[in-house]
Amino acid sequence: MSDVAMFSGLDESTVSRLWDNTGWLDRISGRSLQSLMSSVPGIAEYFMAHSLRKRRDSLVAGLESAGLTVDLDALEGSPVTRQHLLNALEAALHIMRGDAGQKVSSYLARFWGREPDRALEALYAAEGGLLKEPRKLLDASVDLAPRLDRKTYSFHSILALNILTHQVSKVTGTPGAELAGRPAGRQSAFMMRGVVMGALIGSNDVELAERYRRELDRTPMYTALEEWSFPTYTRDGRISPDFTLPSSLLLRNTAREVLREIASYNDAYFYYLVSTYIPLALRRDPTFGHRRTDLVAALERRGTRCADRMIRSACAELVKKIKGMP
Repeated sequence: MSDVAMFSGLDESTVSRLWDNTGWLDRISGRSLQSLMSSVPGIAEYFMAHSLRKRRDSLVAGLESAGLTVDLDALEGSPVTRQHLLNALEAALHIMRGDAGQKVSSYLARFWGREPDRALEALYAAEGGLLKEPRKLLDASVDLAPRLDRKTYSFHSILALNILTHQVSKVTGTPGAELAGRPAGRQSAFMMRGVVMGALIGSNDVELAERYRRELDRTPMYTALEEWSFPTYTRDGRISPDFTLPSSLLLRNTAREVLREIASYNDAYFYYLVSTYIPLALRRDPTFGHRRTDLVAALERRGTRCADRMIRSACAELVKKIKGMP
């Protein structure tokens, strides 16, 4: 005890009050904890593991009572950051409880981003995901969506509804009429985007990608939201309640994400990138995050593998356009 006090610089009386207390981590805080972590080997790691396990066990118990069983092996073996996974489990708890107030909208809205999205993807996955029987969560999400629709002018509810419908349509592979409420304005447009992106990933429906492209050609609001989505999702731009971007924006993170998606997603989603998003990105940042050469190479590699003539043609046209840019 005196050794710990000496190395940490704490009073022996402070250490002695915690010495035989198995719940000492719940009693210590602030500078005292920092002093122990910086002077006693293993405390920092123990503190992190204890905090994560405590929250995990609480969430597992709560979800069990709500009818969902967490696959602990999948949770522990996931490559996704543990904190994001626990946040996703807490989101599931809110959804299963049917919380449709401001809290659940605000909570779900924080999953806008690549890493949080990966955690939700693991939550909703039909196989190998965080839940052994995710069907109940899907059903609860479908039930919750219309109640989020009611907060038409809430920025958080717009994001939350997009995120929720995106995850469900990604698993089901269909836009899902039961999810498609009809609020006016940005909420309807943004929800449509979430549903379409999920359905493209889940169904590989090239015609859906083409219908989405035509819809953007007709509706400037849809185009503006599409242009806003990638840069804020990848944190190239700040998430703004008015859905605007600065006039000058370097799409460094967006370029990295798009290149990843070109290599990993199905043909329908690839067609969406080629015909819809990449042209918008180049209009916003002609350098494509200083990776235009990498973009051309990725498009040429992927385009040759597509059996669909329309996709190959669109890809070749885009490559020609990029090569002709100054």
